[in-house]
Amino acid sequence: MTIRFVVTEHPPALTVPLVRRYERIRSRLERIAGSPVELTRYTELELDGADAVVLSGSYAPWADHSADALDRLGGAIRAYGGPVLGICAGMQLQAMFAGGTVRHSPGELETGFSSVEVVEHDGLLRGLPSRFDVYSHHGDEIEELPECFRILARGTTCAIQAIADPERRWWGTQFHPEEFDAGHPAGELVLRNFFGLARG
Repeated sequence: MTIRFVVTEHPPALTVPLVRRYERIRSRLERIAGSPVELTRYTELELDGADAVVLSGSYAPWADHSADALDRLGGAIRAYGGPVLGICAGMQLQAMFAGGTVRHSPGELETGFSSVEVVEHDGLLRGLPSRFDVYSHHGDEIEELPECFRILARGTTCAIQAIADPERRWWGTQFHPEEFDAGHPAGELVLRNFFGLARG
C-alpha cells in the first residue's frame, strides 16, 4: 500500500522548522501504517498510484490560501475515489469539498490535550473508550456539516471532533491523532484504524 500525505499548509508559511515537522509526521505515519508514505504539497498535487490519502492540518488562516489551489485540490480529492483521512484543516477541507462551511471558532485558539466524547463507534474509533484525550490546535471549525457525513465524536468547545462519509470512504478528525504520547495514546489507535479501513 502506498499512502500520499498531502500537506495543506499555505506554501509561504512553510518555514524550515515547519517542513521538518511535516517530515516527522510523514515518518510517524509510515511507521504506523507499515507502508510507504509519500509527502506532497497540495499545490503540487499528484494522487496517481496512491492507495490512501492523508490531508494534513494547516497553521495559516484560510484567507491566506489560494482559492484556485484549494479548488484544484477539491477537484482532485473528489475525483480520487480512495480512502481519505482529513486532519484538522484537512477535515475542514473535506466538509467544504462536500458543500459544507467552516467558521472561525467563537472561543480562543484551542491547543493542547483535551477530552472528546464518542458519538458513534465507527471503524475509525473502534477500540477506543467512550471518552479519550487527544491533541488539538485549531482556531477554525466546521460550521455546517453536509448531510452525507456522520458525526463520530464531539468536544466541549468544538462540537464536531470526528466525522465519516462511508460512501466516499472519507474520515476526518478535528484533533491531531498524529500527536500522541505514552500518556495520551488514543491518536495512534485512530491512525491504525484508518490504515486498517484503507486496506479494506
